[in-house]
Amino acid sequence: MLGRSNWSNEMTTTALDSLSMMKYQRLLPRIFPAASRFEIRDRKNRLYWHHVIATCESIVQENEDVYSDTDWIDEVPGLGKRQIDDSVVQFRSAILNRGHAPAGWLIAEFDTTNSIPMEIAGTALSRAFADAGIVLQGEIELQSECNQLAAELTERYEELNLVYATKDHVEYFEEGHEALIRLVQNCADYLDVGLAVLICRDRDLILHHVDTGDPPPNIEDILELISGDVYDRVESRARCLIINESDDDERDRVFLGRTENLIANPVLDELGTVIGILVVVARKTAHTFSNGDRNLLEVMTRKASRIIYTHHDSLTGLMNRSGFESTLVSTLAAARTNNQQHCVLHLDLDQLHVVNDLLGYQEGDNLIRRAAKVLRSILRDSDFVARLGGDEFGALLCNCSANQGQNIARKIRKAIGELTVTSARRRLDVSASIGIAMLNNKTDGIVSVLASSEIACKAAKEAGRNRVQVFEEDNTVLVRRSEEVEWSGRVQEALRENGFLLYCQPVVPLNQSQHSQHFEMLVRMKGEDEDVLLPGVFMPAAERYQLMPMLDRWVIHHSLQSISMVWPEISSVDPVFCINLSGQSLTNPGFQSFVVDELRQAGVAFRNICFEITETAAIGNIDEAIVFMNAIKKLGCKFALDDFGAGLSSFGYLKVLPVDYLKIDGSFVRDMVSDDVSRSMVQAIYQIGRTMGLLTIAEFVEDEQTRELLRQIGVDYIQGFGVGKPAPLAGILDELQGISSAALA
Repeated sequence: MLGRSNWSNEMTTTALDSLSMMKYQRLLPRIFPAASRFEIRDRKNRLYWHHVIATCESIVQENEDVYSDTDWIDEVPGLGKRQIDDSVVQFRSAILNRGHAPAGWLIAEFDTTNSIPMEIAGTALSRAFADAGIVLQGEIELQSECNQLAAELTERYEELNLVYATKDHVEYFEEGHEALIRLVQNCADYLDVGLAVLICRDRDLILHHVDTGDPPPNIEDILELISGDVYDRVESRARCLIINESDDDERDRVFLGRTENLIANPVLDELGTVIGILVVVARKTAHTFSNGDRNLLEVMTRKASRIIYTHHDSLTGLMNRSGFESTLVSTLAAARTNNQQHCVLHLDLDQLHVVNDLLGYQEGDNLIRRAAKVLRSILRDSDFVARLGGDEFGALLCNCSANQGQNIARKIRKAIGELTVTSARRRLDVSASIGIAMLNNKTDGIVSVLASSEIACKAAKEAGRNRVQVFEEDNTVLVRRSEEVEWSGRVQEALRENGFLLYCQPVVPLNQSQHSQHFEMLVRMKGEDEDVLLPGVFMPAAERYQLMPMLDRWVIHHSLQSISMVWPEISSVDPVFCINLSGQSLTNPGFQSFVVDELRQAGVAFRNICFEITETAAIGNIDEAIVFMNAIKKLGCKFALDDFGAGLSSFGYLKVLPVDYLKIDGSFVRDMVSDDVSRSMVQAIYQIGRTMGLLTIAEFVEDEQTRELLRQIGVDYIQGFGVGKPAPLAGILDELQGISSAALA
């Protein structure tokens, strides 16, 4: 709308007379928080109204202070600028009517020595003028063609979020629950009424703001009427209710004949269902509501709907994770400023999946709603509660010590335990595990406190469920889990950004004439400052948080890609590359198909690829392991059973697992020189492998004496630092190319 040059002569300066300047005295400083002075001038640059922030001076005057239009330059698209002196700069934008004819100018002045120089953020300044311009234009148009303009204003207000900018546009506005509180307050301020109310009955949400300057009498009685008859009327009709006239039938029917004026607008969800109402009330002598007021309230209602939709859970009516996180952000900022202490709870219903499986998801959803009501009934009005997802809830206990938080958590746990789920055939008990973390001026951020409370909750579940656990910095188990949470995030980031490196370690045949050399593929993570991080740092987190299937896929894909690029040159050396698989991957949907596709696309001889599975993983997922191994072996690939001998039932499972190699657990190999039992275990594993026609590999070979003992026993392969240390895959492939070239020469 701004920056139009095709002005007609139809609109005169008298159009400015329709503006209610008191409203803009409140509104403009909110839209331009850094401005020191505002002016409205007619289209001939004659001063009509000005407002000075420092003195709160607001004066309407005509035909004064005329200056030339040539003083202005267009620096920001759609905006004019002129420099008054070294420290004062003015920006202006046209006030247009519906036909884009000029009604006048809106000017904002900034003192760059005392306020933020907004000219450096041209986009934000343009948006601010756009918002203000729409307000001014809208009020002028309402005086001439109310009915037609109502639809236009509603659409434009909605598009631009005129009076309540989103966080992307104005950084000082809050989100979530805080945004709803501010919205209700702004309704009262912008419309200059005594009372504004937002009610969503199904969500147990009621917020109101009273203007202490001119409040209507008996506020509690008005709130009761709004929550009852007024709400029912608006909900049944799904349209705005306005009570202005003394003889209005609605005044007696839903407002019990009270003398105040009222606008009640429905809050609709995305399907058009009424989920609440937004209401403003004013003394009859103070305010008669206009179509402009109705349109303004419709904008605020739509904003309320968006906030509720974005930040509230539809099943329970509680805040969702997004709204809860927004609340935590503002609470943490206040805690740092005011040295406050709060408690954050993470609650998880125990075994909700049992209810879903036995009685259906409808009963599970009903249990979630009942649990939400329990939380609301126990928590204080100053607390916040949210459904974080699934069967998880979060709560913020404001100004609450650790002991108070534990007492409240125990009440919640006890109340949840009194719930039951029953059907015609079954009765199921309900319980909850709760984790507690403190939020204070030492808290790093909301991610940290949310992770701490969740870790404490998981610890409570692992300790037997139906209990409360506090996150404590000196609890080594919880601290380790907290570190794993952080590492899980780094693993996911490395997966997205290819932040891993491929290494491999030689597996050397003790009888060079009978066997070709093997190489075990190993993975490392890129650290900071070009550091290389070993698996012991990040692998526990990947295993705990079910990231191993993604990591295995990354290793398989990049290993086969790297090998395939040089396979024509190194195939004559006949190397075998061994790739580790986790137990999580064996049960991961689609993993088998992924491996087959990658093998076929790589073009590497199948017999030169060996997959290693630990004995524990194979036995723990025996059915899936057998299916997977048989399918891959049909292609010609090989399998090694890693860490063999560590389990209790190793030898019995060998009958059903189609493996080619046994990798003797390194704990036996490392001590076999000095420990007779370890040496006997190595000999026993070798014998069973030989009997079954399997080759054996000894890990952790670190000295010549161990190597010689293994040779005497008859072990086929050895691996360890005494044989060869892990090295980057690229270097190993280069060496193999060199060996192949030398052999051909």
